[in-house]
Amino acid sequence: MIGTATPDLFQALASPSYWLAGVATVTLVALSVVLHFEGMDALSRSIGNWRVPTRARMVLVVFFLIGLHSAEIWMFGIGIHGLSGMPGLQAPRHLPPLKLLDTIYLSAITYTTVGYGDLVPHGPLRLVLASEALTGLVMITWSASFTYLEMERYWRPQRRRRERRH
Repeated sequence: MIGTATPDLFQALASPSYWLAGVATVTLVALSVVLHFEGMDALSRSIGNWRVPTRARMVLVVFFLIGLHSAEIWMFGIGIHGLSGMPGLQAPRHLPPLKLLDTIYLSAITYTTVGYGDLVPHGPLRLVLASEALTGLVMITWSASFTYLEMERYWRPQRRRRERRH
């Protein structure tokens, strides 16, 4: 059941709080996608120059991608923290104002779609967090595809060399 505090579409369109949440949502999603693209592009261009064994290379790729996701989680968390202190943009109910690490945690469980339920957004912040969940899902699957392609690129030649020896 939807809470009675949810305005109808026309009320939300007339609300500066919902407009602010919408602009923040588009901005955070766009920044996340650009950061992810640029990070993976830089990784893709540089990985061939690494002078490390293939196994270590793939471990480094995974750590780099985890760092990239962490940066995106922090970016959303900082944005949510800034928004949650503004009038009309509500922090989760029944809680004192959220501290920065609380919003980073909320961002992490939203981005990864874990959603424990201990922090639940209300009001216009739901737009930001719902979009973060979708963004996190897309970024994580994008990273998984990238990792698979890198594994294919670097492990396939090794497999061929082993097959030629036998």
